[in-house]
Amino acid sequence: MKRFVISIGRQLGSGGKDIAEKLGEMLGVSVYDKRLLEVAAQESGMDTSAFENADEQESDSFLSNIVALRHAVAGYFGQDSYMHSDRLFELQSEAMRSIAQRESCITIGRCSEYVLRDHPCLISIFITADQNDRIARIMQKDHLNEEQAKEKMEQGDKRRRSYHDYYATSEWGNAAGYHLCINSSILGIEGTTQLIYDFVKRRIEE
Repeated sequence: MKRFVISIGRQLGSGGKDIAEKLGEMLGVSVYDKRLLEVAAQESGMDTSAFENADEQESDSFLSNIVALRHAVAGYFGQDSYMHSDRLFELQSEAMRSIAQRESCITIGRCSEYVLRDHPCLISIFITADQNDRIARIMQKDHLNEEQAKEKMEQGDKRRRSYHDYYATSEWGNAAGYHLCINSSILGIEGTTQLIYDFVKRRIEE
């Protein structure tokens, strides 16, 4: 089987991470989410915490994250260092491309469908779900009430969109930027995973 990479973007609460992990098990490949931060830190010689601060989900807003990162990284590299959020994204992207060159894998978020757009066998997927299902999943996972879960969902999507659209040329969640967009509420987590698996197998064979 030729080497491939699957990029999965997802709305918060859509079950995208669960689907990615199940798909990874079915295909026998590694899934890179927060693990990507560790790889980027190792390959660049930086402290992992600098990359964790750059993570798309670790700040209240992307713009405030840029300011916070510049202060955090300045302490590591000096006040005049070029190492701010853009540089951290660049190093993270380099790590992503390095992984994709040496192994088949699944990447979650972090503009991976844009970063890996030149990979000869990229399969880009975006997962959404009905709002009620998303809220229910967040309530269960994070032990929140309905109002809190809805707020977290909206803020989470806002952060992901801001992060993605700042770095990528395509629009986050826009079907034109992906090979497959799917609503996990229709078939459920297991059914959605199986559908994506079948899609991936056919794409690889072609």
